[in-house]
Amino acid sequence: MKTIKFKYIYIAVAMAVLGSCSEDFVTIDPQGKFDTSTYFSNEQQCYAALIGVYDPIRKNTGGFENLVAMLNAGSDDFYAGGGSSTDGTGIQNFSTHSLSSITIPGSYWNDHYQGISRANILLSKLPAASMNDAVRNRFAAEAKTLRAFYYFNLVRLFKNIALVLEPLTTETIFTPEQVAPEVIYAQIEKDLTEAIAVLPNTVVAKTEAGRFNKGAAQALLGKVYLFEGKKAEAAAVLAEVNGTPGGVNQYGNKLLDKFSDLWITSNKFNAESLIEVSHSSAGNSDWTFWGQGRDEGNSLNIMVGT
Repeated sequence: MKTIKFKYIYIAVAMAVLGSCSEDFVTIDPQGKFDTSTYFSNEQQCYAALIGVYDPIRKNTGGFENLVAMLNAGSDDFYAGGGSSTDGTGIQNFSTHSLSSITIPGSYWNDHYQGISRANILLSKLPAASMNDAVRNRFAAEAKTLRAFYYFNLVRLFKNIALVLEPLTTETIFTPEQVAPEVIYAQIEKDLTEAIAVLPNTVVAKTEAGRFNKGAAQALLGKVYLFEGKKAEAAAVLAEVNGTPGGVNQYGNKLLDKFSDLWITSNKFNAESLIEVSHSSAGNSDWTFWGQGRDEGNSLNIMVGT
């Protein structure tokens, strides 16, 4: 009988404890996890998020599945090589023109949409952040330029793609639908045109090297126009960037005196550079995880170097 009584006492105590729990008892603040509902409150946090929007731009030359290596392998510029015809499925299929929806590396889709997602989140959060309006507008312009850059790569790679301009939620993750390339190009033009009006003419190389300025966005827009076949529009906007042949343009850019100086390792962000992607010297390159997004170095040099 005593055992039974004690059992009922334990049950009663347990029920009393559970019944008295407040909502605070089960509300746990995220630890070590990015929380979009509480972040983006000030300039420092928004700047960190902006760097995150820039990060996928390394897709051009970083990691095994980079754009320069893969796309050039599909041209006559170089042979895919490797240990065998199955060494690096993605680059082999680019080289043999045998790509399909199954064999194309998923990162070509995922990495660019990751950048677009980060841009969309930052753009949605900037209006409520506590910061100077001039800085806020510049951050927004950079995010739009980067979003345009990522969509430009996507539309050229895949043609019919989904246009996503707002942060996706669990309820809307499956709602985006494919649109015609013309719709994507129209959004790219809109983003770049709005950004050009806000971006600074120059950036401080010592502290801001790699960030977009007006000339870089105009150069990108000119290239977009060329891919659309809008030759007159391309000539007009590129004239803003080129300036007088042989001279210095309005943003301080000019051709280097010696072409060979472009390949000097220490000569980064020089006067001829418009859009330049930098990589860490501690690239963390490793044969075992190329293609997994963990390589911060310029792996292209490893893949095609002597």
